[in-house]
Amino acid sequence: MATNEDPAPGAEPGSAIVLSPSLDLTAADALLQAMRAGHRDGVLLLDGGAVERVSTPCLQVLAAAATAARQGSMPFRIVAASPALTAAIADLGLTVAIPLES
Repeated sequence: MATNEDPAPGAEPGSAIVLSPSLDLTAADALLQAMRAGHRDGVLLLDGGAVERVSTPCLQVLAAAATAARQGSMPFRIVAASPALTAAIADLGLTVAIPLES
């Protein structure tokens, strides 16, 4: 999970971390590591356009990252969220915890 769906994070400053098509239990640790390494220039920017499948562990990681970003006054943005990602966030009532940008 990174700018090119590599397992290692590596977003350039100002670029988005591209979320994997499958955000299942096995992707949760890679997602966490990508976000830890990807918050450059004081912004955590994620591209959710490729997401086809989402499970609760990855939503928990996203919610925790969004909360930590808010507490640290760092912008947290998910852009181009796919319908699957949008629906999963809404289904679990996490629309306030995980903000999506249209």
